[in-house]
Amino acid sequence: MRPSHLFPDFGNAFHVAPWQWTLACGLIKLALAGIAILFPFLDEHPIVPAVGWLLAAGGLTELALAWRGRRSWVGRLTFGSGTVTLIAGAILVKSTWTGLFPITQFITGWLLLRGIVAIDVAVLSRNTPVANWLWVMVRGAVDLGLGLLLLMGAPLSMFLVVIFGPTQELVTSFFHILGLSFLAAGAGLVAIALAQRTRHLSDPFLTDTRPPPN
Repeated sequence: MRPSHLFPDFGNAFHVAPWQWTLACGLIKLALAGIAILFPFLDEHPIVPAVGWLLAAGGLTELALAWRGRRSWVGRLTFGSGTVTLIAGAILVKSTWTGLFPITQFITGWLLLRGIVAIDVAVLSRNTPVANWLWVMVRGAVDLGLGLLLLMGAPLSMFLVVIFGPTQELVTSFFHILGLSFLAAGAGLVAIALAQRTRHLSDPFLTDTRPPPN
């Protein structure tokens, strides 16, 4: 039997936000994904601050989503994830770094950490409806896969940056990877919100199975 203090009952521990708020946060994440994907095609802007502002916006979205559920285990985890993302964004906005390679390592670590945590949460919450924990698992797998992709490509990218500088192709690939992370998170939140609305429940993981009041 699993120790309850280490593996909490997600059926009773996860209460975050009404479906409207979950949906709004998901749409914001999707908008951030679109900005990240389109950024390389816009007029030239500094790369590091742009990534910082994207992370900061994503972190604020997670903080807003998790605020009501911050006393639950998963709520605290989401709140912590948003805090880390917001701090990472603030560091990049204030950073004196230039070029692509320093922030590639930074984002690689961020993706790997978020991916591992999301997969762990999905495994621990698999007693909830599949529509919910499966989206968390997909988000974690996407982040982990993107982080590993950046990690494996780091030596070649560093060589290309040293020789040719941050080429348009490398910049585009980097922002598309960042955009895919936001896309997976946003799509998951939208799907959870719509399922939550269909069931007329007050928490995104649909743990409240009581029928709606007449």
